[in-house]
Amino acid sequence: MQKDKSLYRVSPLRLGVFIYSGLAACFTLSYFLYIVISGNDPYNKFMTTLLVTFMFLVPFFAHLIFGVRVSDFVITFYVGFLTVASLLGQVLRFNNHFPWYDKFCHFAFGYVGALVGLYIMCKLADYRKTRPALVFIVTFAVSMACAACWEVMEYVSSRFLGQTAQGSPQETVSGALIVDITDTMLDIISNLGGALLFLAHYALHKGTKRSLLLGAVIKDFCADPAGDMREREETAAE
Repeated sequence: MQKDKSLYRVSPLRLGVFIYSGLAACFTLSYFLYIVISGNDPYNKFMTTLLVTFMFLVPFFAHLIFGVRVSDFVITFYVGFLTVASLLGQVLRFNNHFPWYDKFCHFAFGYVGALVGLYIMCKLADYRKTRPALVFIVTFAVSMACAACWEVMEYVSSRFLGQTAQGSPQETVSGALIVDITDTMLDIISNLGGALLFLAHYALHKGTKRSLLLGAVIKDFCADPAGDMREREETAAE
């Protein structure tokens, strides 16, 4: 019984991330409730604030379900990227204040999506026996799939929920209202750039046989914290 509990121990770093994530969720939830109560939503943040609130709660659920199997690095990286891309970019409207910020986030999302693919490979396969070509294919595919899912979500929110994730409707000469798909295509191209940057980074990592930070990331992704903890406890018991 004690061994099971040990899988859910909270390190100081994880505790700090939980506190920050909880405060961020409270902030976005407060913003959401303000919109609901006042009906004042000039920037169309109704769905965004609600979604970001749930996203900031993901680390808590991940810890409750998987414990230390999801490492401190993964949780910290997730909350950090969520802060940059969603809290600052969407909720606090950095995308509106800085014209380049949205495309920067999509570019970064392309790289992060490839990291997600790498994480999946480390968990579902023996990375040491995996050919680099397969890593290239899977990470690139996962990154572009993440971009496609994101754009589908933006389309659904704009088409059926009255949001403006794909831009405000523009009136044509015939009087019809349409949404220009240029922003969507630029988002996908930006994501593609981030995915290609990851592939270049990975190629340098493999070609030079140096860590280049990716080595540390792969080591963390492929580690089994739960197994290591059980092994240490069994050794101590002996």
